[in-house]
Amino acid sequence: MIEFGLVLIVAAGIGVVTRIFKQPLILAYLVAGILIGPFVFNVVKNDELIQNFASIGIIFLLFLIGLELNPRKLLEVGKSAFIIGIAQIVLSGLLYFFVANIFGLSGLGAIYLAAAFTFSSTAIIVTLLSNRQDLDSLHGKILIGVLLIQDFVAIAILTVSSGFQSTSEGLLLSSTVFAIVVKAIVLFALIWLVAKYILPPIFHQIARNTELLFLSSLAWCFLIAIVAQTLGFSAEIGAFLAGISLAPLPFSVHVASKTKPLRDFFLMIFFIYLGTSLVFTGVSTQIVPAIVFAALILFVNPVIIMLTMSILGFRKRTSFITGITLTQVSEFSFIVVALGTKTGVLPEGSLALASIVAIITVFVSTYLISNLNRIYHFLRPSLGFLDSNKSSDYTLNLPEEIEDHVILVGCNRIGSIILETLNRAKQLSIVVDVNPTKIQELIENKQNCIFGDAIDHDIAEHLCVEKAKMLISTIDKFEEDELIIRSYKKLNKNLQTIATANNIEDAKELYNAGADLVIIPTQVSAEYTSHILERLFSGETDLKKLKVKELKELSKGI
Repeated sequence: MIEFGLVLIVAAGIGVVTRIFKQPLILAYLVAGILIGPFVFNVVKNDELIQNFASIGIIFLLFLIGLELNPRKLLEVGKSAFIIGIAQIVLSGLLYFFVANIFGLSGLGAIYLAAAFTFSSTAIIVTLLSNRQDLDSLHGKILIGVLLIQDFVAIAILTVSSGFQSTSEGLLLSSTVFAIVVKAIVLFALIWLVAKYILPPIFHQIARNTELLFLSSLAWCFLIAIVAQTLGFSAEIGAFLAGISLAPLPFSVHVASKTKPLRDFFLMIFFIYLGTSLVFTGVSTQIVPAIVFAALILFVNPVIIMLTMSILGFRKRTSFITGITLTQVSEFSFIVVALGTKTGVLPEGSLALASIVAIITVFVSTYLISNLNRIYHFLRPSLGFLDSNKSSDYTLNLPEEIEDHVILVGCNRIGSIILETLNRAKQLSIVVDVNPTKIQELIENKQNCIFGDAIDHDIAEHLCVEKAKMLISTIDKFEEDELIIRSYKKLNKNLQTIATANNIEDAKELYNAGADLVIIPTQVSAEYTSHILERLFSGETDLKKLKVKELKELSKGI
């Protein structure tokens, strides 16, 4: 208890300092792990408890991804994610293999090291995407698909590697791969059948009690995780499939909201454990190769992904953000390196090498991901090599010439109401949204619209910002709102801008960026509620009349 309490105290203390300096919390947890680890204060004598909590954190993380990810949305980018994932693994793996040879590793040892550095961290990427509310974006869905491909390949590599330890027969590889494919088909088919025919009636009965619903959902998560692990897959993949199977059910949002606090707590433990797992014995001899490998992961790896996506026809912003996000080594790296060291294929200093590479790439990539939009905005003029004539992420319904129009960014619940108001006023408008389903719906309704991020310069060109009279942004991402306002004001200094903010601090910053009006939805709700109460207490109206009015409004779809 004392050890675990000290872990939390140190993590909280460093976390407070980190937030004061506006740094990512993930870095605070990693630093806390390093400090309490064996190479600094050695607070944790037995890390088995923290290791188990860390594993549970990854299970919750993948379960939540599955819950919040519509299977159809994943299938939309499934083919592209598969091609991108395989291309990245093969090309990056070959590059790392040759570099490992340069540093004196044998053929099999070079394969182990290349495999270790080929994969990216699911936990770090998904956590940062979730914090940025980017899981449902196009690049977010592609990243989830690529990470799943990496996980399956990683499992295959570990299975084949463990098989080679006991036998060297030539048929081992083909038989092992065949067994993995068969087991995967069995697992997917089993979960699909259960999710389609068994889960809906059972969970509709369970849903009458919210506590039992939450408990049963977690039980289903761990049941599938256990089944997946029994079949030779990772528990994390099982948890993801469990979440996917519950996602279509109407109460999945409730389960997700209840699970998030658990996920956040156990993920904190995971990042702390990652810090305690770093090995620094023999660091001096591994500095040079570590810097070389880290540089390749940070610079060459994203270029491979960007070029692959450009060939597939994705716009340069989507390609750039996806590539930059995959710039850190995975927790899987330590498993592969430890396995190679244990069998004697890799030298003893390999764990120190992996630790240094992890520190460099995780710290740098965390800052890169946290500032993706600003970095892209700065580098955009030099990214011409990513331009594509294809249109994999390009959908629009726009006239050739348009002027004196309103640009509406985001057609969510607030945006939909604003769009109806604009249409009733017969005001010419263009909608920008990252939801392909919403865009398709708008096209069917003959609404001017374009699919993509308003911050993308290519999108801005289609919007005729120079001739627009007003910009209304309903997205709740401060960084993107700020960049959109600043960049659009440069194109059109007379453009009137209205934005939404989550709090007073963000609202002040948006005003400083040039916004003409910033609306805080929670404040508006409070003011409307106060107005309703004043009318009720003055006798001007009553709840029955208000109820009738609200039901009429709701029946209109407002």
